[in-house]
Amino acid sequence: MMNGAPISVNTAQNLYWFGRYVQRAQTLLVGILESYDYVIDRDFDEGKNFFAKMGIDIEYKNAMDFLKAGVYGSHVGSIESIIKMARENAIATRHLLDERGFATLNKIYNHLMIGHNRAVSPTYLQETIDNFSLILGIFSSELDRTRAYQLIRFGQQVERLDLILRLYGELDMAAADIETINATARQLNRHYRPFNITTSDIPKFLAFLNNVVDRVIQNDTVMSQSQH
Repeated sequence: MMNGAPISVNTAQNLYWFGRYVQRAQTLLVGILESYDYVIDRDFDEGKNFFAKMGIDIEYKNAMDFLKAGVYGSHVGSIESIIKMARENAIATRHLLDERGFATLNKIYNHLMIGHNRAVSPTYLQETIDNFSLILGIFSSELDRTRAYQLIRFGQQVERLDLILRLYGELDMAAADIETINATARQLNRHYRPFNITTSDIPKFLAFLNNVVDRVIQNDTVMSQSQH
């Protein structure tokens, strides 16, 4: 871990997106497992409805096929594609990451790569959820130690809010998350001005949220990890 080394804008973006993808994988895995329980015997279309909230069409023949489509399907919301993107960002920032977190991500990735020709079981999903929870916990506990971890945590927080709005569509659920994002953003950028909900239009709000990220990760505010 390098506490005083500069962080470029590109590295800051890699750290931020690593945080987002890890949070996305963990959240979607939980959602897939919950939807699976409904697809089995309560509502066959629940899996389709779950992915439709993220603008993704998915097809499956039965509950086990739904798990396979959720993990290995040819769509941007597949767990396979998300884990690959998380790993790419992790490799680019390897020198700034905790060894345990990096090793756990590699364990998830390697297990995923050898499973293409196997059925996806609920037990496997739960184990993967637990491993992602471990990664999230590692970086949460390191929040105050380095600027790199603050950027990862910032990505996690933004992704959590994004998914709350996409999956549940309730802006009134977002107040606490916005407060948390504002606090982390202020640590990363001393010029940052907190934002609040100013619209009930969720797509418009999500676009605004991306602009907030652009205002936080800038050349003059991410270069020094010791800057506050």
